[in-house]
Amino acid sequence: MSAPKQIHVGWVFGLARSGSSITAYASAAPWGLPVADEIMGPWDRTGEPYNYPPEQARLVEMFKASQSRLTPEVAAQTRKLLEELARKQGADRIVSKHPHLRFTPEEMIEQFPSDRGVWLIRNPLRRLASIHARGWTSIVRPNHDLDYFREYAERWLNLPDDRTLVFESLKRDPRAYFGKIYSAWGWAYTEADIDKAIAYQRAKYHGASGEVEADHTPRDAVSERARSVPTEAVELYLRDPFMRDLFNRLGWSLRKYDYCERPPTPLVRLRRKLRTLTQPRDHGS
Repeated sequence: MSAPKQIHVGWVFGLARSGSSITAYASAAPWGLPVADEIMGPWDRTGEPYNYPPEQARLVEMFKASQSRLTPEVAAQTRKLLEELARKQGADRIVSKHPHLRFTPEEMIEQFPSDRGVWLIRNPLRRLASIHARGWTSIVRPNHDLDYFREYAERWLNLPDDRTLVFESLKRDPRAYFGKIYSAWGWAYTEADIDKAIAYQRAKYHGASGEVEADHTPRDAVSERARSVPTEAVELYLRDPFMRDLFNRLGWSLRKYDYCERPPTPLVRLRRKLRTLTQPRDHGS
């Protein structure tokens, strides 16, 4: 009896609301590969729509108990589950999406030496716009996630260029974007495979994890339209020297009102006041 084929894992790392979902699912699409979507938590995803095996719930608890460290025990359980999910679909590859700042690249390399990962970064104010537009503000940490994002960005900056991605480049050059992912993972691919990944990305809008939202499209993303970031958050980021340098380096706008609502001009305020004064009043008896 021959030994089972080795399962190759391509990891996608990136903070929540940074484009990790569409990156992971579109990258898997050319071959119909499974996506292990946040199998380490914080969610128990043994029910619909993921239907992961009971081991996933146990892995969540194990990871929490380890204080989110990639211990040898956690790594062994993760690897076992990844292999089970891949073989369940008859695949020898799987994409694992981990949108959390919970273990370092060094830990990942130590515990999963045969795996490869890409680390994704997104304009943090666009990321905050997505969070606020969806009302998910409970996940935002102190200082509007500034310190949290800085830690991830410092990690991202210290990684080799061939392991890092900028989410905004997906729109500018999707062919290079997916080609870089497959090269980072060490996966053989053709131009036709990239065509399939791009077709998936242009047809699907992942609002959250594996949930595809039919009423949105990638060209009309919530976070790209919204100016929902609190003004104080925009000002905090744009006056921070580290962030200003990062924004300049990655070509992100430093214009305040690209991210928050512009206050009304004096003329607009006067017109609003006049409308209020001239509106008929209800004089109750």
